[in-house]
Amino acid sequence: MNETVGSIATAVEEQTATTSEIAQNIAQTSQGIQEVNENVSQSSSVASDITQDIAEVSLASQNISTSSKEVEDNARDLLESATQLNNIVGSFKV
Repeated sequence: MNETVGSIATAVEEQTATTSEIAQNIAQTSQGIQEVNENVSQSSSVASDITQDIAEVSLASQNISTSSKEVEDNARDLLESATQLNNIVGSFKV
């Protein structure tokens, strides 16, 4: 009888140790999953910031393109005015 009780007690101790180890592994896994979720959240935030930065750069590029077109148009107008002025000055004889 003592031998049976001893065997049961040993089995209970082993089961308790195994259950404790399983619980510890679950806790570590849970912590790891939480860290992964935090990293994914941070990555998502960074990706959102990058997307916003790209949109701002695209808008700035469009503004530069528009301004360049305006400068080109103004330069063309200035050249035309200079040509007309040159023709007018050329018509005067000294």
